[in-house]
Amino acid sequence: MFSRTLVLTFSSVALVGLCQVATPVVTTVEAQSRPVNRIRFAQMDRNGDGIITRQEWNGSERSFEVHDWNRDGRLSGNEVRAGVQQDADFADHNPNQFERNLNWTRNNFTSMDHNRDNRISSNEWHFDMETFRRVDRNRNDSLSLQEFIGEGTEDDLRSDNFDDIDRNNNGRIERSEWYGGASDFAWLDKNRDGILTRYEVAGSQASMNTYDEFTNLDFNRDGRLEMNEWHWSQASFRSRDTNRDGVLSRNELVNSGGAPGAVGALGGQVNSQTFRVNSQVRWTDTGIMVRAGDVITFQSSGQIQMSDNASDVANPAGALSRRTAPDAPITGVFAGALIAKIGGYSPVAIGDQSQITAPVSGQLYLGVNDDHLPDNRGEFTVTVGVQRR
Repeated sequence: MFSRTLVLTFSSVALVGLCQVATPVVTTVEAQSRPVNRIRFAQMDRNGDGIITRQEWNGSERSFEVHDWNRDGRLSGNEVRAGVQQDADFADHNPNQFERNLNWTRNNFTSMDHNRDNRISSNEWHFDMETFRRVDRNRNDSLSLQEFIGEGTEDDLRSDNFDDIDRNNNGRIERSEWYGGASDFAWLDKNRDGILTRYEVAGSQASMNTYDEFTNLDFNRDGRLEMNEWHWSQASFRSRDTNRDGVLSRNELVNSGGAPGAVGALGGQVNSQTFRVNSQVRWTDTGIMVRAGDVITFQSSGQIQMSDNASDVANPAGALSRRTAPDAPITGVFAGALIAKIGGYSPVAIGDQSQITAPVSGQLYLGVNDDHLPDNRGEFTVTVGVQRR
């Protein structure tokens, strides 16, 4: 769906040599954005063999998985070749838990630009907002073609989110943790202190509790989804259009399980499982796959200490002092509160709620809403159940 068009130019000479392979049309923007004779993450390739093993990788395990497209335990070939993007059609595949965005091609840009004004506004973007803000270089709340393709950026870490890069979980990214381009680090480091805060990288993040997948996809807000508002294949659209009227209603989308995504095998009620949410770990993986519209239940208990101050404590609802943490994953929610994340989307505030409705499909993670984790102590005990809709 998103492959570039191949064009052959024929002349009297070309007609003689029809066995020659056609080459893709490359725009000026795309050509300028491709570094020459450079492999990505070259500083990690200690033996210079063009392959980066897990032993050579300096980043987090999650970040390695993001870039290991073929899951062979090493980065090689196109995985480290500058200017090459993952060969995955977002139309029909089920993205893995680490995938966060589309391939960065002109065709994808055009597909997302619903009103054809040559920019992608935030309401045309159906993925996580951290990626949107990172790509929006001039911070005008829209993406130009140049920004989308990555003109003028080294772009090694576009697929990594803040928590992927912050491997020591201290709520900031030091220069030693950054394995992308120096110019990109300098661009993000607005106050020039040599450290990237969550706000500098991801911006202010509200809770995703109010996210509505149908409304997010319904660009013209007419209460139905047409094919030109759908970012996946025609086959996936038709399979959801149960009354065959050429549009998707909210019920058709919900009843079909939402848009294509990594939801795994879904059955009936999920047996309750209990997890220990360590306050020094950014995200605790529950291994539970949820689907948009599922009701997730929580029974939470415990208390954590968030600094060396013995009175700086929080229960699942958040800090007893009602303080906030400026660089926590969710702004406007008390520090230390129980939070969750589904797939690669922005986090959801849980606190002392007994249940939420899953806003999107994906794998469920639990954490605490604090910006600096190493000085934390204690854990929450959380029992999770899922009621399939």
